[in-house]
Amino acid sequence: MIELFKENPYFARYFLSRFVSRIGDGIHSLVLLWISYKLSGSALVVALVMISFSLPAVLVFPFAGSLADRKNRARIMVATDIVQAACTFALAFLAYYHKLNLFYLMFFTSIMSVASAYFMPASMSIIPQIVKKENITRANGIVQTTSSFSIVIGPVIGVGLIGLIGIPLAFLSNGVSFLLSALLLFGIKTQKMQITAKALSFFETIKDGFKTIKSQPIASKLLDKTAIINFFYAAITIVIPIFAGKIYHMNSKGIGFMMASYGFGMFVSSAIISLVKLKFHPRTIIIFSITLIGLMFVIFGEIHNFYITLLSLFFIGFFLNVANIHILSLYQTKLPADVLGRIMSFLSAISMSLAPLSYALTGVFIGLIGLRWVLIISGIFIIFNAIRIGSIKELKEV
Repeated sequence: MIELFKENPYFARYFLSRFVSRIGDGIHSLVLLWISYKLSGSALVVALVMISFSLPAVLVFPFAGSLADRKNRARIMVATDIVQAACTFALAFLAYYHKLNLFYLMFFTSIMSVASAYFMPASMSIIPQIVKKENITRANGIVQTTSSFSIVIGPVIGVGLIGLIGIPLAFLSNGVSFLLSALLLFGIKTQKMQITAKALSFFETIKDGFKTIKSQPIASKLLDKTAIINFFYAAITIVIPIFAGKIYHMNSKGIGFMMASYGFGMFVSSAIISLVKLKFHPRTIIIFSITLIGLMFVIFGEIHNFYITLLSLFFIGFFLNVANIHILSLYQTKLPADVLGRIMSFLSAISMSLAPLSYALTGVFIGLIGLRWVLIISGIFIIFNAIRIGSIKELKEV
């Protein structure tokens, strides 16, 4: 890891920016879920807030990918970090003066959603421009290790901040993390790439996205499978605060422990991947990991014991990260650099377009059939689509 940093100081700065920013994200996610639940005690209200974070991103993702393929990706990341910092400072101000309500929470969350939508494809596409091709999987593993570690300590810090000083400082901390991230990213130079993307209208962008995806068999054949997996996986976001509040009666502390356990699983898997080169075929790793995620969902729903829940979340985070790193590395090494931003944003848009519907249906079905069956059904569909991924011919030939 140190050798990679010495070889490329720009990657080291990118790495540090992700580390700092993800700690803030972990704090922010905890506070967002806790406030949403505290304002109402309703799964539907939590779902509404999460929809406000995902739906705006879906609408701008196609433009974001095209922009990432046309403009300087580091500058895009700096600009969006500054926008998100401003939003979190506004939330901190409102919370401090006891003016924060559901409207303001959803309004600023929506703006952050748009900024995040522009940030994500630029961030996911920049690594091949600052790291040698043979080091891409290792670099992804290193970045995910720090991101996962940040997810572990972010909620823990958030619980401490809420308990000791309150919600305003928790929001303020995330705003500072965005500013530090922007400073670290400022001035990063990337390798020049051939520009093939053009500025298009919304519908032309959608059409271009489908055309670009269709031209890449691996991406096009993974599209529907990963979208369905993400649809059912999204249920966990709504389930965690309900479990913490209604099942275990632990409020923000319970949410913090559950999110930290999930993040710790991601951290452990990232550390393993960054230190050890797995000898198994990428297809085998992806299928095995997603299948075990589905199994953990079933266990999560079936056994309502706090420690079993923490263990289930640990393994969900662990195997999710393993699958994500290998899928991302597959895209980065097998897809052309000049279309990577568009493909990454389009894949994210398709997956995230289902998230608002998933949040809404999860909130409704928790009331109709209960937490247990929501998790069990989600787990079964995740396993089924892991099996479908195994049938993709192009993955066997990688």
